[in-house]
Amino acid sequence: MLEHRLAKLAAGAAFLLLIIGGTVNPTGSSLACPEPTLVCHGQVFPEMTGGVFYEHGHRLAAMTVGLLQIALTITLLLRRKQLKRLAWITMGMVVAQGALGAVTVWLKLSPAVSSGHLILGMSYMATLIYVAFRTAPGQVDGARRQRAARATDARPWILMAAGAILIQLLLGGLVRHLGATLSCLGMPACTVDGTWWAETGLQKLQMIHRGWGLMVAIITSIAAVKVWRAAHGWTTLRRMAGLAPVLVLAQVVLGIYVVLTMRSVPVAVGHFAGAAGLWALWMSMWFVTSPRALASEVADVPLTSGLVHVEVGS
Repeated sequence: MLEHRLAKLAAGAAFLLLIIGGTVNPTGSSLACPEPTLVCHGQVFPEMTGGVFYEHGHRLAAMTVGLLQIALTITLLLRRKQLKRLAWITMGMVVAQGALGAVTVWLKLSPAVSSGHLILGMSYMATLIYVAFRTAPGQVDGARRQRAARATDARPWILMAAGAILIQLLLGGLVRHLGATLSCLGMPACTVDGTWWAETGLQKLQMIHRGWGLMVAIITSIAAVKVWRAAHGWTTLRRMAGLAPVLVLAQVVLGIYVVLTMRSVPVAVGHFAGAAGLWALWMSMWFVTSPRALASEVADVPLTSGLVHVEVGS
C-alpha cells in the first residue's frame, strides 16, 4: 500500500537524518550557518565547503524529510482516515523538530534545547515505525496468532530495554552538547591515574554515561534472551533479538574508541548511529509484539528504519 511504503521511506529518511545530524557536532559545524532559518549565509544553496557541508547538509536533509512527511500526512488523511490522528501527530512532530533546530541555533547551542532536539528526533523516527506497523498489509492465521500471543510475555522486557536506551540517549546527548565527551581521558577509569569519580561536573556526567551504558548492555542482553525464548517459531523476531546484543557490544567498543581516538569523527558518528539503530530495533520489537497484532492482521513485511526487518500487524 502507498501509505505503508511512504511510512517506511519516511522512517528510513528520518534515520539517515539523525545520522547526518550526528556529524554536525563532532565536526564542529554546529554554527557554520548562523541563521536560524533554511538559508545559510543568505543562500539556500551556499558553497558546500567546510562546516557548511555538514550543517547545511543537515538542513537540506531535514527539508527532504519534511516533504516526505507532508506526502505521508496527506496520504493517510485521504486513504486511512482512522489514522488521521497519527497523520497530524507526525506532522506536528516534524514542525516542532524544525522549530527546535532553529531555536538551537538562535540560542547558540543551548544544551537543553539541543538535547530536546535529539530526543524528539528519536521519538519521531519511532512514531514513523509505528505508522508503518499500523499500515502494513497481511492476513492473520492461527500459527501466527499463537506466536504473537507468546511473544507478548516478553513485552515488559522490551519496554525495559527501550526505556534504558532512551535514558542513555538523553545522557549521551548531554555529554555531547555540554562538551563532556573528552572530559575523562582514562579508560575505564575517568583519569589516566586511575581516578574513577573525578571532581568536575562534566567528568561525573561522563562517568554516569559510561556506567549507565554498562547497565544498558546488561538489561538489553537479558531482554534479548527473554524475547528469543518467547519468539519460538517466529524467525524474524528471533533475528531481531539476536541482533540486539551484537549492536550493544558494538556500541560499547565504539564508545571506548571514541575516547581512545580522541573523538575521531567516523568513530563518534558510528557510535551515534549504533544508538539510533538500537532504539529503532527495540521500538520495532515493541510494536510488532503489540496486542494489535492479534486483533486483525499480521504479515511478514520489511518494516525498516534502514536497519531492521520485522513481522508486523496492522
